[in-house]
Amino acid sequence: MLGGTAASPGVGIGRAYVIDPRRFHVPRREIAISEVDSEVGRFVEGLGRTHDHLEAIKNRLPHGEHRQILEAQQMMLRDPDLTTRVEELIRGEHVSAEWAVDRVATEIRETLERADDGYFRERGSDIAFLAERVLLQLSGEEAGEILPPPGSIVIARDLSPADTAELARAQVVGIVTAGGGQTSHSAIMARSLEIPAVVGVEDILSHVQSDDMVIVDAIEGVVIVRPDAAELERWQNVRTRYEVFEDRLQREHGLPGIARDGTHIVLRANVALEAEVASARFHGAEGVGLYRTEYAYMDRDTAPTEEEHYRNAKHVLHRFAPHPVVFRTFDLGSDKPTRLVRYAEREHNPAMGIRALRLALRERDMFLCQLRGLLRAAVHGPLRIMLPLVSGVSELREALAVINQARAALAEERVAHDSEVPVGIMIEMPSAALVADSLAKYVDFMSIGTNDLIQYTLAIDRTNDEVGYLYRPLHPAILRLVHRVSAAGKAAGVSVSLCGEMAADPRYTWVLVGLGVRELSMHPSAIPVIKSIIRGSTLSEMEALAREVLDAEDADEAERRVLEIMESKFPEHLLHGGGQRLVAETRPRRVREDGG
Repeated sequence: MLGGTAASPGVGIGRAYVIDPRRFHVPRREIAISEVDSEVGRFVEGLGRTHDHLEAIKNRLPHGEHRQILEAQQMMLRDPDLTTRVEELIRGEHVSAEWAVDRVATEIRETLERADDGYFRERGSDIAFLAERVLLQLSGEEAGEILPPPGSIVIARDLSPADTAELARAQVVGIVTAGGGQTSHSAIMARSLEIPAVVGVEDILSHVQSDDMVIVDAIEGVVIVRPDAAELERWQNVRTRYEVFEDRLQREHGLPGIARDGTHIVLRANVALEAEVASARFHGAEGVGLYRTEYAYMDRDTAPTEEEHYRNAKHVLHRFAPHPVVFRTFDLGSDKPTRLVRYAEREHNPAMGIRALRLALRERDMFLCQLRGLLRAAVHGPLRIMLPLVSGVSELREALAVINQARAALAEERVAHDSEVPVGIMIEMPSAALVADSLAKYVDFMSIGTNDLIQYTLAIDRTNDEVGYLYRPLHPAILRLVHRVSAAGKAAGVSVSLCGEMAADPRYTWVLVGLGVRELSMHPSAIPVIKSIIRGSTLSEMEALAREVLDAEDADEAERRVLEIMESKFPEHLLHGGGQRLVAETRPRRVREDGG
């Protein structure tokens, strides 16, 4: 039994098909000055053939987000950071196209992989896969198709988005990789193509051989190699239960999240990629509760223009009409690297340094540019602006003054815009939660970001595996802060939502709603499960559980009570959402190879 990260939910059972990835060694080869132009031409031709190869794969797929991810890969082939830099190396150092491609790809990948944010780290893998395909074309070879037998479980070190797309055509029933994470494009594609996938199983290739029987538990992130007959039969029953439950969820996903007593809990999506927009709509999101705009700034030398902000926001609004979309202003800084700002490189503790709103207030022109684009786009639909990492009233007042400055400039220039766009804040720091009653006087809505709120309240780096077991969402301090913010919003007549990972976990639904949260925003695939729980509950039940856990003296007591109630009421929902390990996950996790 091997542990990893559930990246695409489901249960897969089948024979292993192990993919041994090709590894390129690219020696430095110098060329004559007279060969430079032809070498640049060879590089350009290689890019074109790579584009055509991806196009052929894309055309074999139905429309959906998987096609959009391959389109994003094709766009990367035209990125000046890649193309211009490669040409500069060929011309400046008189080297082969292969060596230049490998060097530039390595530089970009290493920059991205130093980021704390998982999304940016995964983009490093995308660069590596793309470079490999270009190198294949430059070598005159074709990228071989991966066509395992139908019903196989694919085992690999990692998979590119194009590889994952090919697997759907091969009708595989599961994917296990040693690398990757939930935000990798291959994981997103696996979810889109509905292939159960577990990623980050570091030693999988040393434990599995082709034709081994493998069970992929992509609900809890477990891979079982060579199960005995009894275990195999048990998991076949689990798979059947899961599939029946999944069919029921999909039949109900278009219904609103209304509890039995008529209380409407609004469920929205967290979105960062264009590919996630289609997923959010498919899973029944009532708009977007968190649109992460900082990814528009990634890996570029110039900031997005006002026109780019305007066109992107307008496009997203049209996709979600008539529902609202909450655009968070750029949350750049320590964990989201960009060449546009360099503050984090000079800081000893960048997670608590110049980032998010603090950075926006320093980079005033960049902030104003984004605000102008969003205000202009708001004439096309219900757009909302959300400010990240607000620490208190004085900082909020300064940010609101910048928003008013953008409004006034647009009015003076007679540019069409919405001067009444709702403005809200993220509550991510204990200081903001403690003064939420004061902050509520200045805003139209508040959204609790539990990922950072837990991290800052409990003094835990959530990316540090050594202290990960201390990350306790049901710690009394966290519960009391959420309750305090909800109460402050209610008293001021300001809506309060929650957009952290807690919102997507079925174990916490009753607690969050019971504490007063009436809007939840999460990754799209989690919406049907949470919606089903709400539709099967009453507000009084949820409030009763919240009162119990608020009285708990420690996280252990709260977790035991929550698990007891939720397992008895929603066993299938917790199975689907990976919620059976609530108490076990609070301690360092051991994975045994003996099936125990």
